[in-house]
Amino acid sequence: MIMTKSQVVTTTVYSPILGIDWNYDAYLPAGYNDSDQQYPVLFMLHGLYGNHRNLLERIDSQAILDELIETTGQALIVIFVDGFNSFYINARHGMAMEDAVMHDLVPAMLSRYRIQPGASNHAIGGISMGGYGAARFALRYPDVFAHAALISPAIWEHVASEWPLRQQLHPFTDGCQNWSDRIYNALLPIHDIHHGRGAVDFYVATSAGDQTVPVHDIRDFVTVLQQVGIPTVYVQDQDYDHGWDYWREAVPPAYHWVLKKVGQRHAALAH
Repeated sequence: MIMTKSQVVTTTVYSPILGIDWNYDAYLPAGYNDSDQQYPVLFMLHGLYGNHRNLLERIDSQAILDELIETTGQALIVIFVDGFNSFYINARHGMAMEDAVMHDLVPAMLSRYRIQPGASNHAIGGISMGGYGAARFALRYPDVFAHAALISPAIWEHVASEWPLRQQLHPFTDGCQNWSDRIYNALLPIHDIHHGRGAVDFYVATSAGDQTVPVHDIRDFVTVLQQVGIPTVYVQDQDYDHGWDYWREAVPPAYHWVLKKVGQRHAALAH
């Protein structure tokens, strides 16, 4: 039996919460259209100033996933989410992105595509800002996502007062300051760690050369996860800074980790 190749569908879903036709991409593995088989799913979140196309254009995720699926004999669906510059939170003076993801996007994807039910079949991941978002979603909603893959997650313990992006970004505004430390600190993923205990596992990758998110901030986050008993794989490179040179190297192993967690035997192996 000749199976159809993988495909990437670029389309929209209407979000009543955001009031927009919301762009996303769906990676459908080879053979998706040849059977009624259900698949696990990974929701991937981009970084700051990015969009749902980043991980398909700056990194050829389709080719990477094709190769991993062929090699492992496991397959999954990947949804590439457009998170704007929202940090994937419900901003007090902006987009209710967290609610939109959980109440509009995820249910629509579970209905639209043949996705296996159950948190054990659902993963969420992301780079930089998307890693921050993935950490929060996994810890806040372990009944939906049982696995989280974070790459250079933008989880700062302290944001320097002179950091230029404090003046440019607004997700954590309190209506007076562009960036409110009080709001940012209140929304740190670590506050939901008790929800994730015994329910989720993590893959966290970063680089010691990261000049945007200090490596010790990431190590401290990983340490807390491990101290409360959340299984966490930590991978640290030595040379790269925060950016695409590193992410091109770091994304494929993260996909591989997710496949091992949620992947199933690929239909091609049955023929």
